[in-house]
Amino acid sequence: MNYIVIGEPCVDVIHSAEGKTISSYGGILYSVISLAVLAKTEDIIYPVMNLGEDEYTNITGILKKYKNINQSGIYKVAHPTRKVNLYYQDYGSGKRARLEYSTLPTYTLDYKFIEPFLKYADAVLVNMISGVDINLDTMKKIRNYFDGKIHIDIHNLVMKTNPDGSREHIHLENWLDWCTNADTLQMNEFEVNIISETHKKEREIAEEILLTSGSKRKTEAVIITRGKEGSSGYIKVEKQGGRTINDTSSKFFDLAKVDVPAAESPHFEDSTGCGDIFASAFLLDYSRNNDVRKAMNYASRIASVKISLRGIDELDKLKNNE
Repeated sequence: MNYIVIGEPCVDVIHSAEGKTISSYGGILYSVISLAVLAKTEDIIYPVMNLGEDEYTNITGILKKYKNINQSGIYKVAHPTRKVNLYYQDYGSGKRARLEYSTLPTYTLDYKFIEPFLKYADAVLVNMISGVDINLDTMKKIRNYFDGKIHIDIHNLVMKTNPDGSREHIHLENWLDWCTNADTLQMNEFEVNIISETHKKEREIAEEILLTSGSKRKTEAVIITRGKEGSSGYIKVEKQGGRTINDTSSKFFDLAKVDVPAAESPHFEDSTGCGDIFASAFLLDYSRNNDVRKAMNYASRIASVKISLRGIDELDKLKNNE
């Protein structure tokens, strides 16, 4: 199978709760590399992205290690690669917080740079790393002209960068349009709580997404990731019979909720990139088996392995723990 991965690479400067500072490449590279590692050798991964010329040689050099990554969709641009400072704070009892400070993202990727690869692809992962990786019009065009599986991680669509570089959650004006132009979508529990201006509850959000008319093909599942608490999936299911006792002839759609516990990790090293890896692992399994629950379990297991690994350099070990 062939996979397109859309997003933005960045340089992560991680400031741990223990006072250590580590610099590494991140962003969409977590999704791209983990997909390459976990996919079959005959599968091809097409990262489609703009990449700052300041890091172009370094990042493409890293990706050359993986024979199943095709780099023809990586476009060198003058804009410098985004740098993200991540500050982790430990409040005890397993509670951690993260603050982000970011330089400006690179240019938004136009649909014309994605279109040539759609004819080769079986599935597309859209991971909104910066929040402006693509715009809504491009998202709609991908859905309109592509019949394979599409998974979107809402991610930083609900974040804004302040003048001082700090980032904070904001609601998304066109959230329903974004969420109904993919087969499956992913948010963490903070993102789902902020995505709507009226702060709807997560089940209400899922109902609007899954039971609305939407685009040419309706969204099938909404996945909420909860870190150490695992993940929840809201799935659209067809039921026989009406909503009254006496009506048994009609069919209607309803929601089923699937809760998947987090897999235990041998030890904690670094949670950066876990959501990105959850997304790639989910799409990989879902594109093969068309089973949301199974794909969630697989993604949870792979993401838990990542917690014991640091940065992108150790992602090759995901395969040994699959």
